[in-house]
Amino acid sequence: MKKLAALFLAVAVLASVFAGCSSKTADVNYLDEYKSYFTSQISTLNPYTIEFTSDYEFIANIIDGLVETDIYGRYVPALAESWEKNEDTSVWTFHLRKDLYWVDSTGAKTEYQITAQDFVDGMRYVADPANAAYNAGTIEDIITGFSDYYYALVDIDEGTDTTRTREDVVATFESTVGVKALDEYTVQYTLTGPTPYFLSFVMTEVFLPVEQALLDEVGVNFGTGMEYMLYCGGYYISTWDRDKLLVLTKNENYWDAEQITIKKLSFEGISDSISTVEMFKRGDLAQVELSSEEMNSVRGTEWEQYVYLSAKTPTTFWYTFNFESRNSEFKAFVNNLNFRKALYHALDRVTISAVWEPTDPAFFTRYTLLPEGVMFDENGVDYTDYPALTEYKNTNPYDPAKAKEYFDAAVAELCGADGTINGATAGTVDMLPIQQWDADGKLPLDILYSSASSENEMKKAVLVKQMLEDAFGKENVNVILGYSNNSFSDEVWAMANWDLVDDSYGFRYADPAANLGRITTDGSLNDSMYVVPEYDALVSAAKAKYNIQERFTAFSEAEKWMLDNAMIIPFLSGGGAYFMTRIVPYTTPGGIIGMGHWKYKGAVIQETPVTTEQHAQLTEKYKADIDALSNG
Repeated sequence: MKKLAALFLAVAVLASVFAGCSSKTADVNYLDEYKSYFTSQISTLNPYTIEFTSDYEFIANIIDGLVETDIYGRYVPALAESWEKNEDTSVWTFHLRKDLYWVDSTGAKTEYQITAQDFVDGMRYVADPANAAYNAGTIEDIITGFSDYYYALVDIDEGTDTTRTREDVVATFESTVGVKALDEYTVQYTLTGPTPYFLSFVMTEVFLPVEQALLDEVGVNFGTGMEYMLYCGGYYISTWDRDKLLVLTKNENYWDAEQITIKKLSFEGISDSISTVEMFKRGDLAQVELSSEEMNSVRGTEWEQYVYLSAKTPTTFWYTFNFESRNSEFKAFVNNLNFRKALYHALDRVTISAVWEPTDPAFFTRYTLLPEGVMFDENGVDYTDYPALTEYKNTNPYDPAKAKEYFDAAVAELCGADGTINGATAGTVDMLPIQQWDADGKLPLDILYSSASSENEMKKAVLVKQMLEDAFGKENVNVILGYSNNSFSDEVWAMANWDLVDDSYGFRYADPAANLGRITTDGSLNDSMYVVPEYDALVSAAKAKYNIQERFTAFSEAEKWMLDNAMIIPFLSGGGAYFMTRIVPYTTPGGIIGMGHWKYKGAVIQETPVTTEQHAQLTEKYKADIDALSNG
């Protein structure tokens, strides 16, 4: 532990944040270890194939990209010390820092220097469908030649092109794809058109570097163990015990090592039954989110003085359906538009939000797929204020009477007079380990709602069951609740054990294609397995527009199509949860795009929790600094 005065010397950036506050915190001790937890086994940390936002917390701290953000969310140099773009922003050139080296899982400097070729090789890895890079689709229409190269390999792998070999196509990468190492320390990206927001792309994992010699050595084991990775971020993985412990240790060879204020990031594997609030109280966690019950339990105690409400974030929570469900009753219904609209109007978003924020739950609801307050055109108009979306954005869709009307219309279209569901068959529906039941192919319609097993998620599941059965009548629907035991990913998503489920998606870069481009028929977020050629065409047309207003108009119309057809049901924004923390606010990289804000670079961790008053003061100071920068 260090005293605040010593910390000021180590972290110069705190001077502006703590101006006027040092006298109140002069005797506070600070820690040099961050403690957190995980609940599902970490099987891989291949940066290109991770599927869950929570994994960014690890990747962002062990592998640096070309740029990062400062505490205010502004783009600043990382592995690239400078960059420039051409006049129409279609060509971007980055100049790397020299004499930097990859380190191994002991923190030792390797023989491998970080060069422009590492960024080329990273893109080469992403562009090969055999590597299953999770978000390759986000850049297929951005980098010149990427799509041609990627789908040429797909055609060969699927046997539809027998005129060329894989080796023939792979040999064309550097002449086809718009990423080049101009020299040892200069990498250049050529884009399909003007892309003024390209730096927000560069903040994502698909632009991270990789050492080709490592890939050649470890092959398919890349990312599956700490010894099968190399590191160029502020930390390296020093311990990786699958479902028990993951430890990141400060990289003393990091280019900005003096700003790595925390020596160790420790993540302990725990079960869902463990009370994280009690762990926080014991000092075993640096931060904790409180359920509504946990919030009530600390009211009137000494711990209430440390609780604060997190801000609204660009992350959107939405409900989605399994269009290829093994439950034939649900499959018959979900492919009916009236039924999907019935669900759209039956869900009370405000009540669901109150599970996390009972004081002002409506504030954290969101009725559009993309977030407000993130994308603006040249005139400062928010994307979500474009005409196609304003009604959705400003209207709470909860309407049980309308929901029942749509449901009755669906029943009339799908069921016989005796309640038999057209296309449904009787028999056992096996969605183990989540649920198993006998279906009769008749009303009431069985709907499996699969949920994680945390307290709040289970409470939300019970609410959704009640909402649907109240709106449609228990004689018409039977909502079956199922909970994951160990891993929601493995037991629900991977096995398609769900009819109705919700998930959350962060916003990856400052353009509507960030998420709208990933929910197409073949998009990486289409776990629902729907087929939407009309939407695909709208997105394709929108991507081809480079005038910002025309682009926003086209994308907003595509989003409206998804909402009109109730293919996905947005209901909540990120944030709006109660927390207690030992991390001093606004000491780590800010911003809302990409992986930068997951870094713990510059973090300051108090031994005693941050008080509500301290949090409010620092927030006020931070907002004033932001305003000053905006007006300066």
